[in-house]
Amino acid sequence: MKISEISKDTKNIEIIARIEKVILSTGNNGANYLVINLIDNTGRVEARLWNSDETDIKKIKLDAIIRVEATSNIYRQQLQLKINNYEIIEEDYFESYGISQDLFLISAPFNIEKHYQILLNDINKLENDVYKQITISILKDYETEFKSYPAATSVHHNVVGGLFWHSFSLLKSAQNIKEVYKYAEIDWELVYCGVILHDIGKVIELKGKTASEYTNEGKLMGHISIGNTFIAKKAHDLKFDLIQYKDVVKLQHIVLASHGQKEFGSPIEPSLIEAVIVSSLDALDARIYKINDELKKVESFDNWTSRLLTEDGRQFLRHFNKK
Repeated sequence: MKISEISKDTKNIEIIARIEKVILSTGNNGANYLVINLIDNTGRVEARLWNSDETDIKKIKLDAIIRVEATSNIYRQQLQLKINNYEIIEEDYFESYGISQDLFLISAPFNIEKHYQILLNDINKLENDVYKQITISILKDYETEFKSYPAATSVHHNVVGGLFWHSFSLLKSAQNIKEVYKYAEIDWELVYCGVILHDIGKVIELKGKTASEYTNEGKLMGHISIGNTFIAKKAHDLKFDLIQYKDVVKLQHIVLASHGQKEFGSPIEPSLIEAVIVSSLDALDARIYKINDELKKVESFDNWTSRLLTEDGRQFLRHFNKK
């Protein structure tokens, strides 16, 4: 059985999934329980293992493959599993279960190789050599990671290829609004390279394409600082002169201000109109993804999501079914 096949009426649930997140909690009765986020290539579901003991806590780890027997229920309008029995499947036994790691990964919903070539072609058409050379060179250094890593551990685009998907979406959004704002004095080439590089530091910040956790470098520096360093180092390697360096600083500013506000993690706030565009598109794309993801979890129409911390605790109504 796949996660997408489970509903509130499903009986005798048995699934094999990857453990994406584990939280140890304590109930009102003082007993421990585990909140376990499960994932396969069709979706995600939250499960709970009540009355967990030390053995459970040691065995149920991030990225482990687990077979669970469970029952379903609806909690706050969302499907949830109650685990009755489980077994951790070691990699040596994958073949006997007819499984592989790829069965437990959700991927971006389009052809990444095809769209990566579109992105490269768009960059190569740019006239500003500073923006173009830095962007192309950094992408060449981290091509594999850029095309396969997620954009976050949980907040948005947390799928294989999510980093590229998010960056490419911002590029297409920027290109499509250029005509609308043709009256404004905007360096659109700075915007294009900015949206591509704004999250590039995540190739170091996140741990692999499943990215269930952060690297030590990610925890100590964060992707914004890492991305800024990428640009500075690349400018040094390319031996830009003082005039060219002015454009380097603009590109660094886009990355440093990409979260829009200091309270959201940006060390500086936008002081270029292009940085306003990049940070706004970034926030919009992340918000749409997260809200839509939560709406899909709502079991029936005319019901509400759980409260979203990313939206100041607001709930959203599932009122529309895309045909």
